[in-house]
Amino acid sequence: MKRFKFSDLISSNTFDKNENLKSENRLACIFGSLLMITGSIASFISLYYIMHENISDTWPGSLIMFIMGIALIIILRLLKNENTKMHLFAAIFAAYLILVVLQYYSYIGPAVWTISLTITMISILYGKKRMLFIIASTITLLVIYSAYKNIGLDMWEFYYAAQVVTLIIIFIVIRSIHSIILNRANKIHEQYNEIYKSEEKLNLTLRSVGDGVITVDAKGIIEFINPVGQNLTGWFKEEGVGESFENVFKIVNEYTREKVESPVALVFEKKQIIELANHTILISKNGKEKPVEDTAAPILDKSGNISGAVLVFRDFSEKKEKQKRIEYLSYHDQLTGLYNRRFFEEELIRLDTKRNLPLSIIYADVNGLKIINDAFGHERGDELIQWVADALKTICRSDDIIARIGGDEFVILLPGTDAVSAEKLAIRIIEKIEQRKIADINISVSFGWDTKNEDDQLILDILKNAEDSMYQKKLLNSTSNRSGIIRAIHSALFIKCLREEVHSKRVGAICKQIGQAYQLNADEMKELTAAGELHDIGKIAIDEAILNKPGSLSKSEWAQIKHHPETGYRLLSTDKEFINIAEYIFAHHERWDGIGYPKGLKGEAINWQARVIALAEAYDAMTSECPYRSVLSKEQAIAEIKKNSGTQFDPEIAQVFLEKVLGIAW
Repeated sequence: MKRFKFSDLISSNTFDKNENLKSENRLACIFGSLLMITGSIASFISLYYIMHENISDTWPGSLIMFIMGIALIIILRLLKNENTKMHLFAAIFAAYLILVVLQYYSYIGPAVWTISLTITMISILYGKKRMLFIIASTITLLVIYSAYKNIGLDMWEFYYAAQVVTLIIIFIVIRSIHSIILNRANKIHEQYNEIYKSEEKLNLTLRSVGDGVITVDAKGIIEFINPVGQNLTGWFKEEGVGESFENVFKIVNEYTREKVESPVALVFEKKQIIELANHTILISKNGKEKPVEDTAAPILDKSGNISGAVLVFRDFSEKKEKQKRIEYLSYHDQLTGLYNRRFFEEELIRLDTKRNLPLSIIYADVNGLKIINDAFGHERGDELIQWVADALKTICRSDDIIARIGGDEFVILLPGTDAVSAEKLAIRIIEKIEQRKIADINISVSFGWDTKNEDDQLILDILKNAEDSMYQKKLLNSTSNRSGIIRAIHSALFIKCLREEVHSKRVGAICKQIGQAYQLNADEMKELTAAGELHDIGKIAIDEAILNKPGSLSKSEWAQIKHHPETGYRLLSTDKEFINIAEYIFAHHERWDGIGYPKGLKGEAINWQARVIALAEAYDAMTSECPYRSVLSKEQAIAEIKKNSGTQFDPEIAQVFLEKVLGIAW
């Protein structure tokens, strides 16, 4: 008999009625042929040996019965149409009954009805009523015939009346049994259809899920594989079903390339859910490799025994790439691609071994990054950091550890490198960095280094020494370097807006004249003049289109313009040389009446130099070309100063400016 398979159940569309009829015919053949063959032999033996009948009178009937039994078997073998078989069986059963009545009724009498009942019971095996109708009709005719033939018997009325009642009862019982069997068959049919619907729904679900699904029997033979599983393994359903699981699902370790133990085998061994280890690669039938993750679980029968296993697996490629990206970001600086502080600290511990001595550390700090960020924006600052990082990667060896551990700080770990080699490397890096400028500003990086030569030295002390060495060099070069950056920024502003250069020089000159009127000393005069020239340095951060706009400015554009005192303060306050000037520039747009910006200071709360710059800038702005203001004559400008004295301008400075600088009577 064909072994039942899960795949057969899935592929079946409806309840197979033809298969059911085939089973009924097979059972009818078995019972009927046994009845006929046994009856033929028994009748011959009884008539010849017991009743001593002539053999010529005995063998024909027995032979016919025997042939009928053999005919049933031949019909089952030869005929393909099950309905034809059923009708032939009915005809043979009816003929057999007729033969028994005609041939043997005078011998066995009412025993004929026992044979009839047996054949009738055989007909009950059929779900269809036609067989039962044919047999019942035949028996009824035989009853009428036998009644007619035996009418002369004593008390025949009572005998045949009882026989008729008995047959009626038998028919009622048989009909009831038939109904019960048929109802049970229908119930089984309905239950089967429900099971089939559930199986079909499960099948559709398994086919629709986004993961690969493979089911195997208790021997590890594949019974089902869904489309995703077929795609991942490269095995079509027709090829995979019936194959050993290990032939289809070939997995190896990503790094060692060693074969990974079958998860299904582990399920059968441990009788529990199994998950694949990380770094597992599935090799498909066409040789393609994909990282996968999966879960294998046992399939248990009602008794709790393992009847198979189910494997759910998925392509891990995208998730693996995300994990790699997360892992990369956790150890790398996103801007430069260098290692970050976390990785550096771990590597510092890992490399701190005797075999890596001498172990050198180079500490680097980018000079002027904050000034460049404030002046030109963070994009230029990022460009500076990236250039420094590229220079480090270009000069250092591939196995050197380069890390960005802060906004402008870098560290290089150099295993097996002495102090002399570390110094030479730092010099080469400096030469590489200085080959480029950012916004016409020379790039400057301060370096410090130290070397661990003995095993008993603490690596953190070496790192601290390298950092201290870097800061010492930074202090030596910081003042001149920052001053150079500020001057470069001021020059960049003049390139960005041509009139700013002339305006700055004129304001500086006016400030110097006012300082002379107040009889300042040389240092004070120099500081005030420089403040006048640098007062608009913060405009470097304003968009060039706004600075050179020919028409009037919008509110948002004015808002940007009004930020330039703060930007100027941030730029200049980074250098001790300009720290006082930074304070003056921060307040040069404050007003005497307190409604200026950025802080709304009033009167004497505004430092004196800022009040001088405010007057000098206003006078030059009124008397010079400006894209968003009409040029005033000298007389008009003087009138404006007088008008705004005590509100916008310090009244004393305004009077000194008019009388001693311009020579105008107050």
